[in-house]
Parts: sequence; structure tokens; C-alpha cells
Amino acid sequence: MEKYFMAAMGGANGLGNKSIETLVKVFGSAKAAWFAEVVDLMKSGIRKKSLGAFLEFRAKYPDAPKNISGYCERHKIGLCSIFDEDYPPLLKQIDSPPMIFYYRGKLQPDAQRIAVVGSRENTAYGQSVALELGEDLASAGVTVVSGAAKGIDTFAHRGALRVGRTVAVLGCGINFVFPRENKELLEQIAERGVVLSEFPPQMPPNHGTFPTRNRIIAGLSRGVIIVEAGTKSGALITSSYAGRYGRDVFAIPGQIYASQSMGCNELIRDGAILIKSARDVINEYEIAAQEKISGSDKTSGNDKISVDDKISADKPPRSEIILDDDEAKVFEIIPRDKFITEDEIIYRLEDVNPYELSEIMLNLELKGCVEGDAGRYKRKVGG
Repeated sequence: MEKYFMAAMGGANGLGNKSIETLVKVFGSAKAAWFAEVVDLMKSGIRKKSLGAFLEFRAKYPDAPKNISGYCERHKIGLCSIFDEDYPPLLKQIDSPPMIFYYRGKLQPDAQRIAVVGSRENTAYGQSVALELGEDLASAGVTVVSGAAKGIDTFAHRGALRVGRTVAVLGCGINFVFPRENKELLEQIAERGVVLSEFPPQMPPNHGTFPTRNRIIAGLSRGVIIVEAGTKSGALITSSYAGRYGRDVFAIPGQIYASQSMGCNELIRDGAILIKSARDVINEYEIAAQEKISGSDKTSGNDKISVDDKISADKPPRSEIILDDDEAKVFEIIPRDKFITEDEIIYRLEDVNPYELSEIMLNLELKGCVEGDAGRYKRKVGG
């Protein structure tokens, strides 16, 4: 029950990780701190404001530890404390590690993790890069970390899920789905990776939860890749935390006039490592690729192959590419000798959802079936 007392203390708005850590050290355990007398708590050394928040919360919710335990059991939510063996060692190194976090999925504390993050306001170029980075990193046995937000984060997760594992760090409680359209994606991540949050399970997001979330993304990862970011993008907060924690910061270059790439270009100017593909990152760390990824925690030595061989092996020859029903319908009407616009495709295929067409076209480009030019498409030579 110790971790549930710690989680209950975290429910006090105003009692932060440092204060919880202090109370645990002073009283020997979270349980002892929870039941401590007021006079003893006043001698603990935590700020009066934090102490007041704790006392008010404890008086209002005396059964909070037991209630949290029951809630987690009913909703099949895991709870990991900083004292547990499954707590990622890399995360312990940051200046304010979460004392506890809630999670769904399977923790792999010693996994190789790289973060891929970017702006919610992004371009087809950024989406394509994020999808490819996610897939190629996961193909090499790397766990891709991101924030499950709209845009770049979503595409990085999707790419990783094609072949391996990914971790989603939420800016809200684990039982509060945000954004709503990523509900199915989060379920898939929980099945094949981990969804985690340090916030109480039903807590909605607010202006302050995302920067707090971003420090965990950086803390979990050996390096952080920024795909697209404007000058005010939250992804730059993640890169700032990465620099503070001694993690590597990588950036994808973009057009100098594109607002979505200004943040990335400035990072490169200021010393971030310019990369063009996942292979640049893999080579930086000399990561040994694993032939078996999905559904396996470890591979034997016989399963290891070179990184270059693995990345190319996971991209099958065009004759082996499999298209789903919608992709096949769209591909069937793409001409070889001239470009066709998305509007023309929608006109000719009334049963294809217009809101899903951009993703279908992106998938066809990534599979090497079509080539695009400013929203127009034609079959790729040999496609």
C-alpha cells in the first residue's frame, strides 16, 4: 500500500514531488507521513503553503490511499513508484522525477528510448517525417516516446506501432482521453507499449499540465527529435528540458520561410544535431537492431543484425506491399502519366471519407506507390 499513500499525497494540489520526497525521507515512509501529527509535520521543513495543501486534502479525503488502490484495481491501472524496480532509471536522473506515475501496458525500464515530438500545427512533410522516424526507430528496437497530442506526436506513435513499441506520456489523467480522436490510438499503445501519466486518473488537461508532461518525455529518453516546431511550440519546451538533463537534441531541418520549421531551424543554429533520418540517430548511439521486436522483450544474440540491413529489410520490395481496402480503391484510379488532385479523387470515389484521404495518400507515398507534388499525385514509376 505504500505507493498508494504516495499517490494520495500527490492528489493535494500544491504538494509537489520535492515536498513528497522530503516527507517520505523525514517520516521514513509515505504511510507514516500520511498519519503524522500536525506538530511533527510542521517540523518537516516543507513550505507552509505545501503543508497547508496537504493537511486540507488529508482532512477532506482521509480514505484516499484505499480509494486510489480500489480505483486502480477496478480500472486495471498500474501504479509505479520511484522505489519500484520497474521505475525507469533514466527518469530518476532528472531534477524533479515523478514520485509515482499511473500506467497501462508493460513497463520496460531499461529499454532504449528516443522521443519524437513536434507541433500540433504541422504540414504533410512533417507528418511523413514523423511517421517514417517512428517506424524506422522502432524497427531498430528503439522505443519511441511522444506525447499523444494531435499532429507530429500522433504520427510518430503510429509509425512506431507498425513494427514495435511506443510510450505515450499524457498531459492529463490516464482515464481522461485527450484528444478525443486518439482514443483508439491510446488503446493500441497500451496493448503494445505503455501509456503513462503522473496526474490523477480522471484529471483533465490544463495550461500547466503539458510543460510538466514534457519534462517526463525528455527524462525518459536518451535523445529528443524535434520534427516540426514553430517558435512558440511546446516541443521546444521538451528540447529545453532535454538540454537541461544532458540529453541529445536532434532536429529535422525545414524551409527557412515555413513557420512550422522556424523552431527547428533555430535549434540547429544554436547547436542541435541536424538529422535527415532515423539512421542518423541510430548511428549516433550505435544501437544494435533487433530482428524480433513486436511481442518480445529481448532477442537472443543470434537475432541481431546490422542496423542498415534491418531498416532496409523492414521496407519490403514494392511487389510485397499490402494495401488496405481504401488504399487499394484510391490507388486503382491514380494515373501513371499525369497528376490527379485530391478533389478529383473524392469526386470519383464518393465512398472514401474526404477527411481520411490525406492519410491514405500519405500511406501510399510512404509505401512507394505514388509520388506527390503540392496536393497532386500520380503513380510512381514501377508502382
